[in-house]
Amino acid sequence: MLDMSSKIVRVGLASSLILICVVAGCAQTRIEPEWVYFPQESAQPRVVHIVSFNALDDIVSPEHSWANAFTGGPVSPFVARPAGIDYHASHLYICDTGRNIVHDWNLATGDARRLGLSGSATLQKPVDVAVDDSGNVFVADTSRRGIVQFDSSGAGQSLPSPTDGAFRPTAIAVSGQRLWATDIAAHAIHEFDVNSATWTTRIAKAGDADDALYYPSGVAVTSDHVLVADMMNSRVQVFDTAGHHVRQFGRPGNRYGDMGKPKHLDIAPDGVAIIADAEFARFHLFDKQGRLLMLLGKDGDRPGATPMPMGVAVARDLPENVTALVPDDFNPDYYVFVGNTVGLHRISLYAVGERR
Repeated sequence: MLDMSSKIVRVGLASSLILICVVAGCAQTRIEPEWVYFPQESAQPRVVHIVSFNALDDIVSPEHSWANAFTGGPVSPFVARPAGIDYHASHLYICDTGRNIVHDWNLATGDARRLGLSGSATLQKPVDVAVDDSGNVFVADTSRRGIVQFDSSGAGQSLPSPTDGAFRPTAIAVSGQRLWATDIAAHAIHEFDVNSATWTTRIAKAGDADDALYYPSGVAVTSDHVLVADMMNSRVQVFDTAGHHVRQFGRPGNRYGDMGKPKHLDIAPDGVAIIADAEFARFHLFDKQGRLLMLLGKDGDRPGATPMPMGVAVARDLPENVTALVPDDFNPDYYVFVGNTVGLHRISLYAVGERR
């Protein structure tokens, strides 16, 4: 009995020591509080919607009069149904599939002209426009199944179409002497030599493989890469300028970073890819590595809305009469024009930068 009592005492002492150690251990490893509040604090604004407009004189006083009505000039230049757009040296170029012309609006002076009205360069359905460093204007016309080049005087000529089959361009981009065009008939990209006005090569193939395209609808070019909006595969494909596949980003779905029907796209000075998504009524901002930075826009006709975006054009700077519309507490790094094919206001202007 004594031995059993000793064992009971020893077990009791051991249990007490364990309890003391546990309590002491808990005291030594006390968890520090970590305060997290919901909802989270608002992030610093990086984009601001400035204005949405349909006509040139919505934002600048145009250089025209009622006398222009008798000479064929525009009385009040406005866009009916914008598609692709581009910006170069204070000029905003807008493909108008409602009037089958390309608007050339000088945002600094208010001057305006219309390209593709007559002759052999008459446009039938201009869907995208690109301007080179010399001011030559290239237009992808999906009904003409070709590309038309206009010089600074407005005279136009057709570029030779690819020789490897049917050609139906939907988007174009130009860099130096090289021009790239997406082709929804061949599910490919074509490269042209602008200097010699010749077609040179075809890039990509039809399908959903990593290096394939299915109804490509937009193209943008950097010094190293060609980015293509692969519409029916709901992604953006990246090729090097020699035509080799590099990577892709985006995928079908309804989460952040997914895409519906990507249309046209452009590249910002900081390398950010800006992609119009007609199905989601938004436009995406992705960094150079293909990571989503921001999803902007909304449906409807409220300020900042993008009910059906198609055209995207980035501007490093704008005339002073336009930048005067930027809020005083916002520092722009660059500007983005977005063209909507529906809605009360067809062209929207945003500034990307930082709020002070």
